[in-house]
Amino acid sequence: MTPFRLLMIAAALAAMAAAPANAQRADLCPQGYTALEDSDAETAIGAFEACLAERLYDWPVEAELRARLGAAQLAAGAHEDALLTYNQVFALVGGNGGDVDTPLIRRNRAMAYLALNRPAEALEDLDRALALRPDDAFAQLLAGSAYLDLKQPELAVAAFDAALRRDPDYLSARIGRSAAFVEMGFAEEGVADGREAVAIAPDDAGALNALCWALVKAGRAADGLDICDAAVEADPESGQIVHSRAAALEQLGRHDEAAELYARAHALAPDDPEVAADHHRVNGD
Repeated sequence: MTPFRLLMIAAALAAMAAAPANAQRADLCPQGYTALEDSDAETAIGAFEACLAERLYDWPVEAELRARLGAAQLAAGAHEDALLTYNQVFALVGGNGGDVDTPLIRRNRAMAYLALNRPAEALEDLDRALALRPDDAFAQLLAGSAYLDLKQPELAVAAFDAALRRDPDYLSARIGRSAAFVEMGFAEEGVADGREAVAIAPDDAGALNALCWALVKAGRAADGLDICDAAVEADPESGQIVHSRAAALEQLGRHDEAAELYARAHALAPDDPEVAADHHRVNGD
């Protein structure tokens, strides 16, 4: 299993920072916009909250400032706060007769839903966003993640396919499709996408883990152990990545080492059901 959702949530700040800002509105809260551009989520949150508290704005300006605040909250991991902020944006815009079907805001609220394990609600926003902007590869990526969470890997593959048609080197989509193929039982196709991901980003922990996991699920742990080792070295604090290496060791008959790593993976990712199931199966606690 790849720590896939984290790849997307980490992209939230970059996605919103890349959105063009109205220069006049940026002047109203320069510290917030500068912090977004610098990928400094905590500073951006404080700055936008201060700007929103210090005065009343016309509703379009307030809506934009709150949308930027929501992106910063997403990037900082404050997912419940982000969802509340985006709901405030929708209420503000809709209550003033504005257009609530802004693809960027729909997409970002979907990220908050995904982070809170609410994929069905995320898809409602993503369906609207993609109806308005069907060429949005990032929205397709999010839809693929939602389908994975809903145990619908066939639809996940279709969503990742759409993202990869826009950009064949889209690393997160390549990793996501690898995971979806594995969930479908097509491990060798997952291996192929994993190899492509590693070719795009040889040192990326997510890419290395995608290939590691696909090789394990293909029954080829002997071919994948070096890749699994490299993934753990790249991100030793990821419970999912440690879990992948544990699975490889178990497949190779190195049961004591695997048991130790399953325990460590569970300590790092206690809420991951697959990690927990393997830990309890092997370690019995």
